[in-house]
Amino acid sequence: MGVEPLTLSMMWEIDQDAITVAGAIDVTLNCDTNLFIDPLLLAEASDKEFRDCATAAYELRFGQIIELLAASKKIDDVAWRAAKKQISFHEVGYTHLGYSSGEGGSGFGEKLAGNMLATAKEVVDLGVENPNLFVALALFEEGVGADRISDMTTNIVIECLAKFTSRKCKDLGVGTKEFVLNGATHQLPPNPLKETEPVLLVPKDIVRDLPIASDWSSVGAAAKETADLRDRVNANIGEIWKAKTRKDKDEIRRNAMRSKKSFETLLEVLRNAADESYDVDNDHRGEIYPANIRRSIAKEVPLDLKLYSGKKLGQKEVDEVARAIIDKFKELIEDRGLWKELWDDRHEHARMEKAMQRLFYAVALSYCEANDLDISPESDGGAGPVDFKVSSGASAKVLIELKRSSNPKLVDGYTKQLDAYRNSEGTLLAYYVIIDVGGLTSKKMGKLSEARSAVLAEGLKPSEFVIIDGNVQKSASKR
Repeated sequence: MGVEPLTLSMMWEIDQDAITVAGAIDVTLNCDTNLFIDPLLLAEASDKEFRDCATAAYELRFGQIIELLAASKKIDDVAWRAAKKQISFHEVGYTHLGYSSGEGGSGFGEKLAGNMLATAKEVVDLGVENPNLFVALALFEEGVGADRISDMTTNIVIECLAKFTSRKCKDLGVGTKEFVLNGATHQLPPNPLKETEPVLLVPKDIVRDLPIASDWSSVGAAAKETADLRDRVNANIGEIWKAKTRKDKDEIRRNAMRSKKSFETLLEVLRNAADESYDVDNDHRGEIYPANIRRSIAKEVPLDLKLYSGKKLGQKEVDEVARAIIDKFKELIEDRGLWKELWDDRHEHARMEKAMQRLFYAVALSYCEANDLDISPESDGGAGPVDFKVSSGASAKVLIELKRSSNPKLVDGYTKQLDAYRNSEGTLLAYYVIIDVGGLTSKKMGKLSEARSAVLAEGLKPSEFVIIDGNVQKSASKR
């Protein structure tokens, strides 16, 4: 059973925009916010107090490790063991970023820390002293993904995050209490879902959807961005942008570690690649749940469903409720300006499908709650064939799948929903909602009609199509 994302702003009962204006991220506490701290963005943080604190902590930690590795004469001597202790990072769940949100294990284990250290020793012996060499190693080290890079950075700057959080909570009027992190006491907000743990706010301009060191394609693109850098990369490392296989990347690794000049060229590529943080305000991926819309839409644009309030509903009534909500969502998009939530600020790029699904989910829950409906809306976060289910009791269910028109699997999505019918008990009704943001060709519509006919041929009730025009609208004066 899916659960509604619960954001900090929802639990703190404050405006979502207030957290954004404070320069932080309104994370969800009960499911993943798939953003990651990128260490290469620390020096670019707009909050000066955090920037100075974080860059100093980062440079100090890796400066110490570099000094220890330079002093080490062999594996497992005193200096080596001291360096290994400094690079053994554990997972920190208090930020609620990443894939596991504190419930899995994404820290640095014994083997991984040892491998990283051995490779780092080779680089240090070349004469490289840049602390970012450890981020570069993540490109080549198996098992060092986005979550581990983010955890590594969080461990190092955790006290800076705590100080940032204390200051921002004071500005926001959010209550705090004493928590001890790394032996130091900080005034931090308790997690509303787990009072024994604190929440750490994260500056919105130090995160990416993937840290550069775990995003080979972005590194390759940056390597050929300017003629000067492209020529130096070619001369010292090779054509990074052509590296696709493990064998290719191993060759790049060998070339990068041939000399101090080669490795420093790689570090320059990384700095060029990590030039922008994730745009939290536009949030094209839909990582930030639209809490303000969830809170206000039913009040601002009411939908009267009182006929169904306070009682158990049968299949017919649940279908009527689902259809009423879909129709209202269509009206909001097409006639009430909610189409703007489907696009970036400049209305040039449509947001990803997850953002659209979450928008519908927030709208539907707002109306269900406002009308005191005895139904259970559920969501699987877009991971399975059914994006949304409205049900009352065990047997009255309506499935809703929402797709963006440009989805290359638009037709496949329809046929996969048929599997939900076959594998479920009883008769299910379903809607296939298509948000048209371009690319809804007559060819696609023809294939969808063919798929619908195939369902009818099997003696089943097909999903009903609902097309919502989510394209950018011209202002009234320009029509």
